[in-house]
Amino acid sequence: MDFITLKKKFKQHNNFLKIFNHNKKAKQEFQRLEFLGDRVLALILSHEIYNRFTRFNEGRLATIFSYLTSSTTLSKIAKNIQLDLFIKKKKFNNISDKVLSDFIEAILGSLYIDSGIDVVRSLIVELWMEEIIKNRDLRRDSKSILQEWTQANGLGLPVYKVLKKKGLDHQPTFEIELKVKDFDVILGNGKSLQIAQKKTADKFIKKFIEEDIIVKQ
Repeated sequence: MDFITLKKKFKQHNNFLKIFNHNKKAKQEFQRLEFLGDRVLALILSHEIYNRFTRFNEGRLATIFSYLTSSTTLSKIAKNIQLDLFIKKKKFNNISDKVLSDFIEAILGSLYIDSGIDVVRSLIVELWMEEIIKNRDLRRDSKSILQEWTQANGLGLPVYKVLKKKGLDHQPTFEIELKVKDFDVILGNGKSLQIAQKKTADKFIKKFIEEDIIVKQ
């Protein structure tokens, strides 16, 4: 599928094209559609993996769901249908993975309003099916593993704090600290807040859990 095929799924083609307008009113509506599309995507994907993986527990379903709804996956799907090329033709600059994922969500929100839930469900299942199949055995991410471990050991929730954000808006670097009760602070960084948090959680796991080195303050 490409963006031309995607456009044809709209009953009113203007509901597709208006997403790519630049004026202030259009930007406000874009954010509203993005909000709606995010929820529509979450409902349909959670329902799909619930029905498909009947033997998976909540934790495994949550891990797959988290990956499928991440900006990384959404931007990958956007590139697969060449949406990034279409956006460039519409004179948008600084097209990051976050921007691409926002456009995907706005499109889904607009399509839901335009054509209803069945059309959106069919589109999402078609676009996401390869990722669903490939990632059925996806390992839990470091943040999930750490959170389960701290709660199991009576340490509460890990606390992530942004220390600094550097760079341009479309190419930022986040520096963060991770605090877990009774443990030394861990510092980390990444090209997005999500990446920075996962990398820092991974550092904590390698230092204090995998090697069983427990340094209490």
